Amino acid sequence: MSVQLAFGLAAGAGLRCWLPTSGGRLAPRPAEDRAGAHPPGAPVAIGPAEAGPEAVREACRQLILLLDKGPEAAAAGVDLGGGFTSARLAGAHGDRRDAVLAALRVLGTDGADRLGDRTARLVALFGPSATKRVGAAAHAAVTEERWAALGLAAAASDLLGPEQLERLLELRAPDGIDPFPRGAASTLAGHLSLALSGYPQPRRLALILSLWEEVCARLVKRQRLAGLASTQTKADRIEKLRTRHQDYFNTAILRQATYALGNSMTLATAARWQPPRWWATWELTWLLHDAIASTALLRFARTVFDEGLAAAAEKHRGELLAADSLLDEETRSNAARRQEGVYSHPARPGCYVHQVLQLLEPGRAITPKTETAVRTRIAMARNYGEVVIDAVTQHLPTFERQYLHHCWNRQQRWQAGHLRRWRAAAGYTRAPGGWEQPPLEDSHAKELTQPLAQRLAANPDADPVTVEEPHDLLWYADLADALAPFDGHESATAVPGESMPELSYAGPPPGQEQPRPDSVPLAVAAVAQLVAFGAKPPPRCRSWTELAEAISAAAVIAEASVGAFPIPAEVSTVDKQVIPGADLVVELGREPRQLAAWSGYMGNCIGDAWYADLARSGQCVLMALRDPVQDRILANLDIRRQTGGWHVSDLRARFNDSLDADLVAHIKTWVAALPAPAPPEPEPLEPAPPTRARGGSRRTAAARLPADLTRGLAAEVERELASTAVAAARRTYVVLARGLGRAGHPADFEPEAAVIALKRLRPAEHVDLVRTALATGLGASALWHATRVRPLTTAVGRLDPAQREYDRVATLTGPGPLPRSLRALVRRAAITPAHAMDEVARAIRTAIGALAHDEILARSVARRPAPELVCALAIAATCASPSTMEGLVRVSEPKKVTVPGFPASTLFDEDGPWQRALPSAAELGAPVRDFAERIAEHGLLIPSALLGKGGWPALWQRAHR
Repeated sequence: MSVQLAFGLAAGAGLRCWLPTSGGRLAPRPAEDRAGAHPPGAPVAIGPAEAGPEAVREACRQLILLLDKGPEAAAAGVDLGGGFTSARLAGAHGDRRDAVLAALRVLGTDGADRLGDRTARLVALFGPSATKRVGAAAHAAVTEERWAALGLAAAASDLLGPEQLERLLELRAPDGIDPFPRGAASTLAGHLSLALSGYPQPRRLALILSLWEEVCARLVKRQRLAGLASTQTKADRIEKLRTRHQDYFNTAILRQATYALGNSMTLATAARWQPPRWWATWELTWLLHDAIASTALLRFARTVFDEGLAAAAEKHRGELLAADSLLDEETRSNAARRQEGVYSHPARPGCYVHQVLQLLEPGRAITPKTETAVRTRIAMARNYGEVVIDAVTQHLPTFERQYLHHCWNRQQRWQAGHLRRWRAAAGYTRAPGGWEQPPLEDSHAKELTQPLAQRLAANPDADPVTVEEPHDLLWYADLADALAPFDGHESATAVPGESMPELSYAGPPPGQEQPRPDSVPLAVAAVAQLVAFGAKPPPRCRSWTELAEAISAAAVIAEASVGAFPIPAEVSTVDKQVIPGADLVVELGREPRQLAAWSGYMGNCIGDAWYADLARSGQCVLMALRDPVQDRILANLDIRRQTGGWHVSDLRARFNDSLDADLVAHIKTWVAALPAPAPPEPEPLEPAPPTRARGGSRRTAAARLPADLTRGLAAEVERELASTAVAAARRTYVVLARGLGRAGHPADFEPEAAVIALKRLRPAEHVDLVRTALATGLGASALWHATRVRPLTTAVGRLDPAQREYDRVATLTGPGPLPRSLRALVRRAAITPAHAMDEVARAIRTAIGALAHDEILARSVARRPAPELVCALAIAATCASPSTMEGLVRVSEPKKVTVPGFPASTLFDEDGPWQRALPSAAELGAPVRDFAERIAEHGLLIPSALLGKGGWPALWQRAHR
């Protein structure tokens, strides 16, 4: 009986196949022996059928040595001696080039002859492009063990000619860098074909070379960042420094209490004592000084590592001097003083800034002793930075309950003059024009309500140094950015919050498998996955980064057409379940970008172009199987409908590796036990097309619109989408969309993709998402301001009046159904993002209306009230015509139109806040047509949960600060 082998081959007449046994202690087993199932792709030794036991055993021993780095090499047909060669049974992944590459890694140039004819070997690697010069270049790559270049050239041979392959085979990675550490060349070939087949050969080569350079540069930077962390004191000693820092602050507050209470201080009087109102601001000023000093030390330490001490001393002297000026001699002395047994390092980082400056005075020679002293001090930079940033994070929530007060003079705003001196010396590493964090509220800076980015946009000629205030907390993000390189990242991530930004410097953004693809196969897989789902590569691009960014942007539009994949009801319940026996957590694939993220980590294209149609029809379901301990994807699983149940169509580990046989058995058992799928409903017959007039033509619905209308609207939409208001709203939607991830792992969307994801939610899902986001820190006012941004509505408003009257164009600005021509218009790539933002804004306002009496919404509104939001919620509560007053407070008496509080307002003033808020209240779901009748019936009402100790007057006044 002929045994089927991998890649369409079969054992010839007079030959038999033997499978090696574990450890080689038992006699090899013939492949024809069906006593046990043979795993697909199992390595075998092929030799004469009449071979003796010893010859078979020796051949299998040679085969085991060949499999040192995996089973792939066996399919290359390696000579095992005694007339035996290696092979794999049918069912192996990849193709022959993967086998030859794997075998060359094991055999090297000295053993390459065991692969048989040299020409056949080159053809297996490079196909028709296997010329003599390509063979010589490949031989040089094998001799020098440049396996990454050889694998890339083999993968690209389907797209490039011989001369171009020679260029790839000459590539050399920097020392210690491997841009192609894992992955099959055949898989990479398929991904490259998806991404690059539309370009001419010269452009394909340029993009592949650009990819190589970018991955190598990224790995070099990552390698240097890893070395940077090794220059710092071990993090396990950070708790000692944290205690030292806290003790310093505790000593100060105890000294203040003793001063205030004097000799009459007892435990009871100390318990009743409250620090002065300015004390919290004073402590925040100290922490600002510590943050600047830590930032200066961290930047200096990084430059010392990259460029040496002398260059760092010259480059950062101005920054160190600015940071040193924050502490006087007495403060430094107190921070450095310690009792016996206390941690030896000073309590505050400014002490080491001062000592470093003393050691590096201009004109003083840098001796080995000097360098050792400096490096000893800057080795504490990371620990100081982490202690200070944690202290600031713990202290900032204090100002959710109280306002900032100037330390000594309550009639002045909080001031930190040293911040401007620091900025003059250090500049900005994070663009101030993009900083959207709302400033801290100050009792004597009520006009300071807009983020720094908006203040700079309103005054573009102003110097950011003079516009920035310490309330903006940009210095807080600077410290996180300075810490990030010491944890292996170029910069921190910052998401604006209601009272403080959410910073992350020690890891990739939540929900992202890894910061950036760290190999050529992973980078190509991420792009190929998006192309497979309909994203179109740009017609022209000069680099791989430009290509990837363009495809990612096009994927947003492709997502709108593909939509979320429907999950059959009988399978939808398995999300987040644990597979018995395998201890893996199931994650269902629901949309293309999620699958692209999986692919970018797994190094495979888990959904080919045909998959979208099957996924949309629910005929197949894709899953990621996660290891709950390491929180990494271990395998991808594709299950398909079959008669009576579901079956495993494909199951692959990372880089298409095979899983352990026992693990596969547990997974297949679990899939077989899934509920049988319901029979699909028959598709309705397509109606017969209408008879067309001879010689006539049919235009699409969008084509019926005047060309000047379409061009004008597209231009206005493009203008709106480029505005800072849209950018700020999208960032807020990114924060909101993080709730679409699984527990403990927030979703991570690009801004445009976040809007698309939110647009697909049902009303109940919007309510749950908004409630969760408000409970975890997203401010109601920030969300409300984001929903005021309607790019399509604004663009329509800027059209010529005659164009706005055409074919009900004004319906684009409302929630109602659109005419057919306008439905086609909003599906255009230039209009879709703006239409999606308008729809999301209306949906979120409807969700806020559903939460009108929810305590979580009320607490968020009360923390930072916005006048329009407060008015809209009050109007909604009033128009609801409740049967009881439970949960409500009457603000004004029946038939009274004047609303108490400052500033004064009347309910029916056309230019007043209440009438202007009526459209917003209508979007909350309020029957605003009944507003006047309800005012006459029971007066103005407001949910009681919105009111604090000061009642309505305090809330109304705070809303107008």
